Amino acid sequence: MIKLVNLTKKYGSKTAVDHLDLVLTPGAVTGFLGPNGSGKSTTMKMIISLVRPTLGEVVVDGKAYRDFPEPIKRIGTLIDPSALDKNLTAKQHLSIIATAANINPQQVEEMLRVTGLENAQNKKVKSYSLGMKQRLGIATALLGNPDTVILDEPFNGMDVDGIKWLRGLFKQLAKSGKSVLVSSHLMSEIQAVADRVVIIGQGKLLAHMTMDELKRRSLSSFIYVEANNLEKIKRVLLEKQAIVQHRKAGLEVRNLDAKEIGELALENQIVLHELTKVTPSLEDVFTEITDGKADYISKEVNMDETLN
Repeated sequence: MIKLVNLTKKYGSKTAVDHLDLVLTPGAVTGFLGPNGSGKSTTMKMIISLVRPTLGEVVVDGKAYRDFPEPIKRIGTLIDPSALDKNLTAKQHLSIIATAANINPQQVEEMLRVTGLENAQNKKVKSYSLGMKQRLGIATALLGNPDTVILDEPFNGMDVDGIKWLRGLFKQLAKSGKSVLVSSHLMSEIQAVADRVVIIGQGKLLAHMTMDELKRRSLSSFIYVEANNLEKIKRVLLEKQAIVQHRKAGLEVRNLDAKEIGELALENQIVLHELTKVTPSLEDVFTEITDGKADYISKEVNMDETLN
């Protein structure tokens, strides 16, 4: 279990992480999300003692990471896939780490197999694509069979096969009782694998809940209604304190569920043509929660005007 208590990191006048309180439990994949500059990487680095907190603490099973005699066997991390000696082969890289950490050499062979690097194990890292470096970084993180796995942007550079493999791997790790913390800007991938989601913005905790809780909280969820008498159903719904607005050829309804709307239509002899629950994507929810909490905001640009 990872516990963050009042965790804060300041760089001069800039607060990168702001009084973060968080508990990550075993047996779950947690998606760690936030806009650029939100403090995700800094938080991950504080968990593994690469960055010293300005205030507060982070403990793993009651201890600081730096106090474990064999930390690689407690937490496996992928923070920067480029932090590899490019003149080593994958097998040499893993073998050096295994020797230093007193890990059975057979585990090197196993990780090469698990990550699909068997056929490339004797090639130098400098010849690897970004996706292959990611696989090697993940092999390094899993080498000590740790209880907790922390991966920063592991989907970057992965092809379709790699993404499919990662989805299965994360679920398998969580099923075996491990804590898995994954950061990514690819919302669809987090939505596919995460049991819980943590969202931070400008260093502050904005949300920490299950995927279902996140969707239920979102204002983006609504019921879409089409009927033979749109104005009548709208009037009936408003009388029941529903929030109603026009959308396409129908109505967007909040504060009432589909069953209630169907029963109201029946009572008032209104024929429904469509009654659909619209659930937001994780990207929709993320945008809603982080609105106004990003340090860097893109603006729409008219390229024709820009280039002239």
